Amino acid sequence: MDLLQKIEKQNVMEGQLEIYFIGQSGYVLKTNNSTIYIDPYLSDYIENPKGLNERIMTRNYSPPFNPGIISKCDAIICTHAHIDHMDPWTLKRIKPKFQLFTSIGAYEKSIINFPKSRVTFLTPQKPCNIASFKIISFPAAHYELRDEKGRPDCLSILIQWQNKFLFFWGDGIGYEGQFDLLSSFNFDYFFAPINGRDIMREKMGIIGNIKEDELAALCSKLSIEHIIPNHYDMFKNNTGSVASFQGELKKRNPNQSVIIMKCGDMIEL
Repeated sequence: MDLLQKIEKQNVMEGQLEIYFIGQSGYVLKTNNSTIYIDPYLSDYIENPKGLNERIMTRNYSPPFNPGIISKCDAIICTHAHIDHMDPWTLKRIKPKFQLFTSIGAYEKSIINFPKSRVTFLTPQKPCNIASFKIISFPAAHYELRDEKGRPDCLSILIQWQNKFLFFWGDGIGYEGQFDLLSSFNFDYFFAPINGRDIMREKMGIIGNIKEDELAALCSKLSIEHIIPNHYDMFKNNTGSVASFQGELKKRNPNQSVIIMKCGDMIEL
């Protein structure tokens, strides 16, 4: 059974949640009555000559499935406008009439052609619901906290499902006040980038993320059951070290659980 068949055909019991990793920062959340995608990049738009034609950002592996054959998709959450999180080809090719959840800044900055009537704009710390999920967004700094109009267009997403709290960082670096926003929560699963940033990548136009040691330092101060590093697997020119992240965590919190997911892996709650 291929991955999409597994996602769409496999029965999920009531009161159960499955979380599938689809590469980079992309996930699928599935319950018995809803399917939500987060930051799906299911094309080669970045490297394709008909897309951005950025050959330095070639995928390390093909998309796990064709978005054009997705038959179950109730909502998509996009944390910001970068193509590997808000891919116009992926959004265009998905046939079900899903609702898009994103910031107004990301929507306006993106090159997607998506009807505004099917967009729910997320405002930081203002809750909303998607089926049985409660969604709360937080500002993310990539690198700035606000766009040229003073709006937070890059977001991190906290999802509460039953009594579980799932945090999807998206992209970004640490910023002043972030710890205060997050410290009141007990996170069951904390999905965060580890690809870091450096001068060489920035000269290539690659906006980086939090570094392995920086993330380890922040996570060691928060209440987190399981950390899942991401955003290091898809592009060879924009990667990070799982071993380095684990080593930095071990120095600070040797008992911290870390789950390493490969594209296609699933967590069951």
